[in-house]
Amino acid sequence: MEEHLLSLLRGALSCPVQWGYFSDGETMPRVTIVRVGGRREHTLSSLGLMRAAVQIDCWGVEFDDAFTISRALRAALEGYSGGPVLSTRLTALRDGFSKDANTAQRVSLTFALTYRD
Repeated sequence: MEEHLLSLLRGALSCPVQWGYFSDGETMPRVTIVRVGGRREHTLSSLGLMRAAVQIDCWGVEFDDAFTISRALRAALEGYSGGPVLSTRLTALRDGFSKDANTAQRVSLTFALTYRD
């Protein structure tokens, strides 16, 4: 799922996308992906599907940059199904503002993914 999601977003977005975090000094806007929760569903006879909560952060120098990338990300991922991914649902959306001119602005999206492991 991780490789598939990364490939999907890199193809859909016009900025760097990385699982985990970027180093300081990377270009913006950019997108980072982190799994924030997950579990396996079990059946009586076998291992079942995986369910994960994935936080995707859209970063920009200005809030508008982060917001624009978040809209493109939602268009690509909301309701997506393909490869090992059976479903994606947006479960949370948060804005992160900072008055510090040296701090990156952020829009965080949390998606619930159901996928085959």
